[in-house]
This record gives sequence, structure tokens and C-alpha cells, in this order.
Amino acid sequence: MINFDEIPVWLYATAAGVVIFALLIYRVVRMYLRSRTRRLNEQHIESIAYEVLRDILIPNGNGGQIHINYLLLTERGLMVVDLFDIPGSIFAGDQMQQWTSIGRKRRYQFSNPQSLLYDRMAAVKLLAGTVPVDGCLIFTTRGEFPKGKPKYVARIDELGNYFPIVDRSRGYVAGAFNDVWRNVKANAQPNLRA
Repeated sequence: MINFDEIPVWLYATAAGVVIFALLIYRVVRMYLRSRTRRLNEQHIESIAYEVLRDILIPNGNGGQIHINYLLLTERGLMVVDLFDIPGSIFAGDQMQQWTSIGRKRRYQFSNPQSLLYDRMAAVKLLAGTVPVDGCLIFTTRGEFPKGKPKYVARIDELGNYFPIVDRSRGYVAGAFNDVWRNVKANAQPNLRA
């Protein structure tokens, strides 16, 4: 039987130091992996855009403002993007008010984000005039849609299937949208609370 009174104090201090060091390494690695994943997600989103505005507020047409996560200038016009990192199997539909994600450890319900996307698209259309405005609810690869995806939903690894990847080496092709993009940028404010 071990007599804990005979164990030197320095051994306790060393063991505590090793545990603290291991926890610190774990946190640093986890922060690095999250940061790397965030950068990769942004690279996927930016691959279909000539320019990107992130976390902005624009006028909503009713005297207020509405938050937009990503606003992209693409070959087809402007695109409003919301990014979701929800793990598990996601069961969703256009007519469902609540969408559900079922993962290994928990079940999670969230409000159908399509109506917010429609509001954001409408606010951008007020600034864009006749320039086409599209929208997309992008989910990371941690989420699956086993029963199919609703309208305006794509996984981040499928973006290239729905929207053309921009070849920036050819120069600025979306020049026809310059005036509208300048107008949007002039009306956009950074959302400092995002």
C-alpha cells in the first residue's frame, strides 16, 4: 500500500505542472484547429466571390438595419451568405418552423433560418436595384442532410457545384456591378457586436 506521507512534495508539484502543461497544450492545439477550420471555411466562401463584406449592417428599408454575415460580389451578382457550423444529421424543410440536428451526444433544434435569409436578401435588393441578388445558407461539413436539403441550403464542400469558382487571374469580370457594389459598400457599416 502506498503511503502518501512519504511521497516528496516536489513530486506533487511536478505532477501538477505536467497536468497543467498538458491542459495548456490541449487548449492551444484546439484553438489552432478552430482557427484553421475558420480560415478554410472563409477560403471556400471567398472562392466564389470577387469581393467579400463580412459582418456588416445595412439599411433594412424600415428605418432600421439588418445584420449580414457575408455579402459576396460574384459573377452572377450579389449573394447573401449565412454560415452554420451545426454537427449531426440535420432534418429540415422549407415549411418546417424548427429544424433539428441529431448528433452523437445531443439533439438540437433551431429556428428555420430561411426567413432571415429572405429578409437579408430583400434589404440587399433595395440597394442593388436591378442587379441579381441570391442567397445561401451554408453548412459546414460537420452537418449532413440525410432527407435532402431545403431551398437555398448548401454544404460548404459543395459550393463549387452550385456557384462558379471565381478565376481572379482573369481580372475583374463583374465590372457591370461596380456602381451597385460601391453603393452597397457606402451604405454598409461594420457590425462591431458580431
